[in-house]
Amino acid sequence: MIDSKHLKLILAIEKSGSLNKASKELNLTQSALSHQLKNLEEYLGVALFNRIGNQLYFTAVGKELKERAGVILEHYDELEARIQEFKENQLDRYIHGYSQREAQRLRDQATSVSEFLHFDSIWEADSRVLEVGCGVGAQTRIIAAKNPKVHFTSIDISEPSLDLARKTIAEERIENVDFLLQDVRTLSKNKMDRFDHIFICFFLEHIPNPLDVLKQVKGLVKPGGTITVIEGDHGSTYFHPDDPHAQAVVEAQVQLQKQRGGNANIGRALYPLLDKAGYQEVAVSPRQIYVDRSKPALVEGFIKNTFTAMIQGMSEDLLKEGLVSQTAYKRGIDGLLRTAVADGTFSYTFFKGVAVNQGT
Repeated sequence: MIDSKHLKLILAIEKSGSLNKASKELNLTQSALSHQLKNLEEYLGVALFNRIGNQLYFTAVGKELKERAGVILEHYDELEARIQEFKENQLDRYIHGYSQREAQRLRDQATSVSEFLHFDSIWEADSRVLEVGCGVGAQTRIIAAKNPKVHFTSIDISEPSLDLARKTIAEERIENVDFLLQDVRTLSKNKMDRFDHIFICFFLEHIPNPLDVLKQVKGLVKPGGTITVIEGDHGSTYFHPDDPHAQAVVEAQVQLQKQRGGNANIGRALYPLLDKAGYQEVAVSPRQIYVDRSKPALVEGFIKNTFTAMIQGMSEDLLKEGLVSQTAYKRGIDGLLRTAVADGTFSYTFFKGVAVNQGT
């Protein structure tokens, strides 16, 4: 059958006039190009070129194919671009800090759990760390402040989120971070400019292809360098008093994230993901957040301003998708907030994975 490589071959020959020059333009051997041309002519049952010496001249059929090839390829490129847009839209359905309220929630979350997640987020002085999916800089401000002699390059696909991140970093007078509007999937893999370490936090849970991303960033870290990944796991949520409506709204949020191509329970999968991506010395540790009235800062910072606020922030989508009724949603939120009173308890587990890139 005719496919895009055949059309590109035709246009390359038109431009250069010979197989030798066309093969160089297409970065193929002349033998491979000749084989493709032969297969195409055999499939069509007609000759596309008259060969005179080393030059190729189009037959009538060849001219017809040449004239249509450019138009077809233009539409082909438009189609690929459109499909890429759909893929990116799927990735972009969740953007850290999409609203001011969500941005504040993320900062509250980062602050309330920093001692659990980042007591060991330490890298050697003068090293270069790439932070993937930095969002509004909620985690950036913590890890950069803890590592003042480390240089961070923090990337995200949302300019509004990066604007908030830059503002936060400037207000806190942190000077060892550069922000970059960048999709990690298109970041150059220049071996001379690799990073010493990669840091990814609360990003993989929102994308449909976490394994692909882990493989992609492996090419961005030096041999012997490390990757650190932190993710939550909604399936680890339990609380007292137990409440079926509260459990239902948590599960509804898990289902919503699944519909959007994400995985709210990805924390438990960090080890196999890092292992399958080709990293070595993979070590994953659970970071349990347990809250009762003896920890008032976590009652406010985690139960109310982080976890429950996250569910509240998704209310419109949960109701729109029919994952929970208005009445059940309200009862569920009431049930979550009930855990923040005197006799309530709440528990949630994050997972932190660290691994080494021993590749070349």
